[in-house]
Amino acid sequence: MTKVKVGFIGCGGIAQYHFGHFERMRDKAEIVATCDLLEERAKAAAERFGAKPYLDYKEMFEKEKLDALFVCVQPSAHDGMELIAIEKGIHLFVQKPMTLDMKYAKKVLAGIKKKKLVSAVGLQCRYAETLDIAKRWVAGKQIGMVSCYRLGGMPKVWWWRVKKESGGQVVEQTIHNYDLCRYIFGEVVRVQSACRRGVITDVENYDVEDASSTILTFANGIIGTFNTGCFGSGGGDITAFAPDGKLAYSIGGNYTITEPNMTITGKASNDYGQECDETFIDAVRGEIEADEILSPYSDAIKSLALVFAINESMDNGGIPVVPKV
Repeated sequence: MTKVKVGFIGCGGIAQYHFGHFERMRDKAEIVATCDLLEERAKAAAERFGAKPYLDYKEMFEKEKLDALFVCVQPSAHDGMELIAIEKGIHLFVQKPMTLDMKYAKKVLAGIKKKKLVSAVGLQCRYAETLDIAKRWVAGKQIGMVSCYRLGGMPKVWWWRVKKESGGQVVEQTIHNYDLCRYIFGEVVRVQSACRRGVITDVENYDVEDASSTILTFANGIIGTFNTGCFGSGGGDITAFAPDGKLAYSIGGNYTITEPNMTITGKASNDYGQECDETFIDAVRGEIEADEILSPYSDAIKSLALVFAINESMDNGGIPVVPKV
């Protein structure tokens, strides 16, 4: 079978993560074009894969015949590259968060549906092999409440610390954890959030929230609390409480199930980032059905709406907000 010809827009830190995955599936796909605003990054990536470097993605689209595109730019930089790819019938993998503009995301989704393209979003935590265990346990219980936290640390890239560029800590980082909550417990119908600043004081041009606390109301009646911050590195955990037990599940795929007279622990042993990328490529190749992709654009946009609603609530004094796509 012919290899999938892949282009990359953005060759920075998150692209490096995906590049490692492509090196392990050279039999299925080949990166033929790399694009970045920094010439040295585009060239370095091109040399790594024997591809052609570009500084302008429009030129890349004009000169290259691509089957699939990976969009790995900062959240504020989505300025039409997906729409051109859709017009050309190119399948799309977009790094989370897919954009900071819901109208733009809706336009991208409409194009994907119209052209019947394969899509995926980089919410790779859904591919941890232990997640199905967590989902099955929750499905068999009457969950009363959920308690969650994440301390993610502050990325050092310049754009992350500027909210209009990154979307803030909840949108750029904790979207992974909120997405897992949706995947395990179902849709969220209301959020109410508060935030604080003043913990991080020694970072220039920093205006994102240091921490936030959110009350989640799920469609099935479950209530949850979520505390998250970027002022330290303490991991993350989702704990679900039922009358006859509890489940603790980490973003890395570790879990502990505690029931009367029984405790079960486990951890994910698969490379779920690799599986995320490879599932997309396999769907583009036609080896699997597109519905085997766990986070297509059509579902990821709901997680985007959720974190946007949390931002809206915290930015407006904690008003309740209904997430809407």
